[in-house]
Amino acid sequence: MSYKEMRKNMEEMANNNYQDFVKALISYEKGINDEKALDSLYEEFMANDTQGLLSEEFDYSIDNLKEQGLLQEEATIKEERDDLINVVGNLIKDPELLEIKDNQGEKLKVVNFTLVSNDKEGGKNYHSCSAYGEKAKGMENLKQGDFMKVFGQTKTTLGADGKEYTNIKVLSSKLLKAKERDQEKSPKKESKLGAIKKYKADDKGKQTNKSDKK
Repeated sequence: MSYKEMRKNMEEMANNNYQDFVKALISYEKGINDEKALDSLYEEFMANDTQGLLSEEFDYSIDNLKEQGLLQEEATIKEERDDLINVVGNLIKDPELLEIKDNQGEKLKVVNFTLVSNDKEGGKNYHSCSAYGEKAKGMENLKQGDFMKVFGQTKTTLGADGKEYTNIKVLSSKLLKAKERDQEKSPKKESKLGAIKKYKADDKGKQTNKSDKK
């Protein structure tokens, strides 16, 4: 069967039942058979005027459903979970803002940035990250040194120099507040009650020493 014949059949199927046609394509392309998840993805697709059926935005929508526990992974795609990672660290420089074209020719905002985190041995690890579309919203306000948490999916590619490079596709991110930053990076401060007890103990010790000298 030629692609023209296939297209004609697809047009007939879409005209007969567009909703199930879209759900069938998503199921085929993404390996999803969960009916509720497919209904949710279809509704999101219909609500988004710029989202195409082959758009990467479906990946973000699918990952969001996984994070919320609304999509149970099948054994055939279970290995995808091994690619998910959480990173907490500082931006080594201001993010880089770009615009690319998606599969539909529409402009898509991309923000590239690098986080540096500390491992258990005190060494530094650098993480190259990329946020697309809605995931990039607000990131233009981030600055060098900002402390943040990123959850994403790792992807390893082979560069022109023959080396492997790993990038994290951001699924969610959070700029940590000053309080959270202090908890992550600084030792715990002594409480006021602890300071008072320590002062009383020191004072009592000084009085005891004076009595002994007498």
